[in-house]
Amino acid sequence: MNETDFNTLLELYLEGKCTPEQKEWMEQWFDRLSEEGSGEELPADRELVMQRLKNRIDGQIKRQNFFNLPVLLRVAASVIVILSLGTWAYLRYQSTATVALQYVTRSAARGQQLKVTLPDGSMVMLNAGSGIRYPENFKENRTVTLLEGEACFDVTTDQAHPFTVTSNGIQTAVLGTVFNVQAYKALDEITVTVIRGKVAVETSSQQKPLLVLPDEQAVIRAATGSQQKRKVNAAAVTGWVTGKLAFRNETLQHVAVLLENIYDVKIVFKDEATKGIRFTANFSSTDSLEKILFAIAKANKLNWSIRNKVVQF
Repeated sequence: MNETDFNTLLELYLEGKCTPEQKEWMEQWFDRLSEEGSGEELPADRELVMQRLKNRIDGQIKRQNFFNLPVLLRVAASVIVILSLGTWAYLRYQSTATVALQYVTRSAARGQQLKVTLPDGSMVMLNAGSGIRYPENFKENRTVTLLEGEACFDVTTDQAHPFTVTSNGIQTAVLGTVFNVQAYKALDEITVTVIRGKVAVETSSQQKPLLVLPDEQAVIRAATGSQQKRKVNAAAVTGWVTGKLAFRNETLQHVAVLLENIYDVKIVFKDEATKGIRFTANFSSTDSLEKILFAIAKANKLNWSIRNKVVQF
């Protein structure tokens, strides 16, 4: 069917003068048009048809209320509305897809540490076995996700763009400060320790943020989201950044998780009760794993062995 024949048929259809076969063909054409055109740019011929329909309907609407229009004209008007909404939704989708956030992921392998400079100049030190993710347009959206492990943040002040660290549903919001977040999945708690400045820690289960000041630590139970605040020696907690390894009344399970990542080993306990034993000591990152294991065993009268990078107590 050429354009002239189609235009003639369209006029007959709009005036209700076409045969049953012609009417059925046009209604099928409208069905296809509404389905295919809902998310696509109209080809030139369909744009022409739609303009003709619009002009025709506009002329009728000037003289009549929409609900008094002939049924077929209302159908045609509805098709135009559907197509318009479909095109609008498509353009909205395209616009959203165009600006979809792209992310950068940085990670430190087990047995290593990594220093990361963020696009805004903030510094992040990743402990062994740790990783972060942040958006490429970071200066406009200063949000860092701690995927695993431990990181110390030295945040550049920007009053217009608050800095936020998220991990396992925990949000730490700051303006400019130095703080440490530890969130190893193998541990049952997340800690946020402030060295300088202040942060607000918020969980999904607690509406009021917890304000944390220097030498204070927020402790959040991963399972329940319950939180508390305690006094700590922040310099000791973040000693790992400068090559120090300090344990302050930590359980051996906690100690084991840190040693596993620092020395790239696996530590197992024959007796579950051993995991809960508390341990306090200071070491250097240059100390051998064997030196630390000897100290743990001596302090708690334990035996240990190591084979193929698996330590057993």
